[in-house]
Amino acid sequence: MVAFAALTRMIRRLLPALRNARRAYRPRPAPDLGYVTVATYDTVTAAHIALGRLEAEGIRAELFDDHMVQMDWLYAIALGGIKLRVSRGDAARAKQVLETDYSSTLDDVDVDGKAD
Repeated sequence: MVAFAALTRMIRRLLPALRNARRAYRPRPAPDLGYVTVATYDTVTAAHIALGRLEAEGIRAELFDDHMVQMDWLYAIALGGIKLRVSRGDAARAKQVLETDYSSTLDDVDVDGKAD
């Protein structure tokens, strides 16, 4: 009986501190890093090609969720694909770079090394 009474007193003393600690530990929203998604991809290869294209133009970009999709491609559906993100200031230029089609320049490339 004495141990129960001592335990009750200890709990009553600790309850206010526990309540204050719980209030102080409210999850805070993630900070806005200033990134916006300019494109999403289903495959890691396509995402890295687009990332390389932006970096070749001098636009700093990052891939998000690429490792999760690489582990199991079914995660691509759940995560919404691999996200290619750039800073807000570079978003318009990045979209323009990604929309540009350079396939016509391949017609001029001599692949087999033979002269026509």
